[in-house]
Amino acid sequence: MGKDDPPGKPSVPPSVVPRSVPPTSTPRSVPPHSVAPHSVAPNTPRSVPPNTPRSTRPLPARPTKLGRFEVLAKIATGGMASIYLGRDEKGGVVALKVMRPERAAEDEDIMKMFFDEANLLLRLHHPNIVHTIEVGAEGDQRFIAMELLLGMPLVAIVDACTQKGLRIDPDLVAWVGARMAEGLHHAHEARDDAGGSLSLVHRDVNPSNVFVTFDGGIKLFDFGMAKLTTRTAAKTAPGIVKGKLPYLAPEQIMQLALDRRADIFGFGTTLWELLTMRRLFQRPNDVETVKAVHVGPIPDVKSLVPEVPPKLAAIVHKALERNREHRFATALEMGHALEEIASPRGATAPARLSQMLDSLFPAERKRQLGFLKPAIYSPKPR
Repeated sequence: MGKDDPPGKPSVPPSVVPRSVPPTSTPRSVPPHSVAPHSVAPNTPRSVPPNTPRSTRPLPARPTKLGRFEVLAKIATGGMASIYLGRDEKGGVVALKVMRPERAAEDEDIMKMFFDEANLLLRLHHPNIVHTIEVGAEGDQRFIAMELLLGMPLVAIVDACTQKGLRIDPDLVAWVGARMAEGLHHAHEARDDAGGSLSLVHRDVNPSNVFVTFDGGIKLFDFGMAKLTTRTAAKTAPGIVKGKLPYLAPEQIMQLALDRRADIFGFGTTLWELLTMRRLFQRPNDVETVKAVHVGPIPDVKSLVPEVPPKLAAIVHKALERNREHRFATALEMGHALEEIASPRGATAPARLSQMLDSLFPAERKRQLGFLKPAIYSPKPR
């Protein structure tokens, strides 16, 4: 909207449009995630085995140094780890994901999950996956040093649009999806040291695990569930593996052997929700949600949003096939189909995303830039 907008009406970025469908989504909490610049200097990754001995000395309430990184400030705390702002010996800023020691003491499986994710991420180098710089341990504290991102998780964007009665342009959804597909395919193709396929499955593709930076970049993160396919998974209820139920593929809920096509289903669910601003499978309780994933209706997105291009609706429909043999075989194949729709306006997509974030969250960029003050103004290590 421009200078002729009626006074008092909030500005709406051109990449979002008013919704004609009343919101039906359930509010979702936004988990804390890493923030900050992409100019983190590359470093040589170092792998740390999950059975690194732990000392018994008392743990500090907050670390001051982790390996070669100075710890400057806490950014956020989650269930398994805390996120700190860190700085290396050259002054480069990073996000330090530090495993909470009390969780490690309570459950060895949680510590293994932490290192599974860390050592896996060291193998993934792609512009659409959050970059992991180093994995290490300082005394009893395990940490992952990652690039620091400024922006918002996709789930927060969906919730903000829902609350404001807005919808994202279909071609922009296709562009975001194409970038997600590129990162996901890179992860699926990951190899071990001998060159063999890791048969990696993310297992938790959903809007909470996609990050949109303030400069319009797209990053996949939170691969904590990915390596659980090779060992006994923790359960949330009899027969249900951990994960966000409304985004799990039917075969994942049934605990069948998984391949990359399980991620295609969660990917399709995410795109369906981005286009409609509704929840597809979420129900009042887990039992009903599982039933919806298996047999619930999957409305054609065009029946809810007529302006969605038929080709884009067909892509989403194919990704949501309950029989995995009928889905896209790879994320690369799905990404190519999405790129065809996004390409006419693809060059402007990052700028449109950046403008959309600033419109939806007008004070957030300044708030997150404030996280960098300790790195800028505190004395650098000698």
